[in-house]
Amino acid sequence: MSEDAKPDAAPVRQVIDNSQEVLPAAPQDAEDGPPPPREHEPILPAGCPVIPLGKLGNKSFYIDAIGQLRDKADTEHGRLGILDLVGTKTEFLYEHWPRRDKEGNVVGWRPELCAEKLMAAAAREGIWNPSERIRGRGAWKGGAGELILHCGDRVLQGDSWQAPGKIGRYVYPAEPAILRPWEKPTGTGDQQPGKRLFMLLQRWRFDRGDLDARLLLGWTGAAMLGGAIDWRPVVWITGGPGTGKSTLHKLLALIFGDALISVSDATAAGIWQKVAHSTLPVALDEFEAEEDGRGAQAKLKLIRQAASGGLVLRGGSDHSSTEFKARSCFLASSVLLPSLLPADRSRIAILKLGTLGTEPEPDLDPGSRRDLGRQLLRRLVDQWNRWNETLTVYRAALQKAGHGARGADVFGTLLAMADLLLHDGEPNHDFAHELAQQLDVVGLAEREDDATDEEQILQHLLTSSLPLDGGGVRRSVGELVRRAHASPFLAEGSDAAEILGTYGLKVTSEDGKQGLAIANKHVGLARLFAGTHWAAKSGGSSVWKQALRRLPGAAPSKNGVRFAGALCRATVLPISLVLAPGSEPSAQRYLSDID
Repeated sequence: MSEDAKPDAAPVRQVIDNSQEVLPAAPQDAEDGPPPPREHEPILPAGCPVIPLGKLGNKSFYIDAIGQLRDKADTEHGRLGILDLVGTKTEFLYEHWPRRDKEGNVVGWRPELCAEKLMAAAAREGIWNPSERIRGRGAWKGGAGELILHCGDRVLQGDSWQAPGKIGRYVYPAEPAILRPWEKPTGTGDQQPGKRLFMLLQRWRFDRGDLDARLLLGWTGAAMLGGAIDWRPVVWITGGPGTGKSTLHKLLALIFGDALISVSDATAAGIWQKVAHSTLPVALDEFEAEEDGRGAQAKLKLIRQAASGGLVLRGGSDHSSTEFKARSCFLASSVLLPSLLPADRSRIAILKLGTLGTEPEPDLDPGSRRDLGRQLLRRLVDQWNRWNETLTVYRAALQKAGHGARGADVFGTLLAMADLLLHDGEPNHDFAHELAQQLDVVGLAEREDDATDEEQILQHLLTSSLPLDGGGVRRSVGELVRRAHASPFLAEGSDAAEILGTYGLKVTSEDGKQGLAIANKHVGLARLFAGTHWAAKSGGSSVWKQALRRLPGAAPSKNGVRFAGALCRATVLPISLVLAPGSEPSAQRYLSDID
């Protein structure tokens, strides 16, 4: 090409003139994750009575023709499986997947074609995890903080009723109808439903009088809104025969109706299977202490998880797991409390009942009590907008009165719910402070056995009697330590020191400081802690060492310690922690006690 020749720009200009604008990609919904790929044409015909939700493993999930959540394995998409989904809408099958004879007459429908479309439509929706998207019957909180009530056959979101099904990100499956809010605003004064129930509860002889009646009223409100609140307090009612525990259960059962799971003999597995994906409250009558406490501990574990909304996982016989988040309020009653771990006791408000007098039993007319339940629920719906502020006021008052975070969660939720049911407008700070002062943090029944794990292991150790085997006099470890400590110059050869050494215990002196050395691993100590959660598994690390090291002043021994001839690593506790101040016996007393 010569220098004078110029390239022809017309083709390039034509490409530019005919180009189309490329739009930026649409932002993805961070909450829902990346949307599944969409094709231009829908897979299922318009008006299909079955709504596909997605897949998980080899199962496809649907909302069937009557609004129920259904899951079908790949092999369950046969004729009967599809008829099970469409219910009475069978004409849809004949219209869209007809089977014809030679003359073209419709003589049936083709399950294989329908199954192909259903499974493809579910696959197009992508992965769908039921534990994260199902909301069963009960109360829930919406994305904007609004209250949502799933009443089985209808769903109340804010101030509008909707049919069950897919609402936003979640599926509210159709289920049997339960308690609905009263149709109109509730009365005022003594006719206000919260005050009517409060006066009714005051007829029982609670140990703390009106305060306990108020706490039980608060539990009623918390139980109705369990899934919508962050903490679900547990109430435990105790009392002997004739205190009205069973009558109280009957009253609550009538108020809640089918919205309460009321049982007197159930396993933990039976309870969580019944609760499933709902937030319905659970009342356990006659939850008594048992000699074999494994069943009780399993139920207490479920209660503990439900209080904070813990994830419950259970394996199935087909090697698949079932999971859901427990969000139910629990109420239990018994003559005696079962053995409670500190983690369980801190979640429980204990209401003690005294023997009823000669007063007639309260009115348990089913109709009027169910109406009262509906009116209470309506009251809570109308007052929901002030829940957060009210809870904040009561939690602050309780913490100011000396309660920790857990106590503020439990009693704060109960008192705040009672406030919604009894009062209008902003919460009264002075009244909240007065109620918090009545819940004296020192004298609470809920705190009577409130000791840390490390305090409990020290108590267990010092109150155990040795020797474990053989005849003769047995003495507590605490007493043996006092005897060994009484006279340092005799301690090494004393009977007390020999017994202690056999079980991995020894009074020592390091850098002029006396202490109790406790072997980190020792057969004798393993026997002493057998049957407790501090026991060590053979060949495993020492659990009792971990607990003891949390005690103030506890430290690892600088050198190995000889226990009855065996050299072991040890944890040393200050002797002042082991022996009560001023209780050390003198050497003369020690000498006089020697046989």
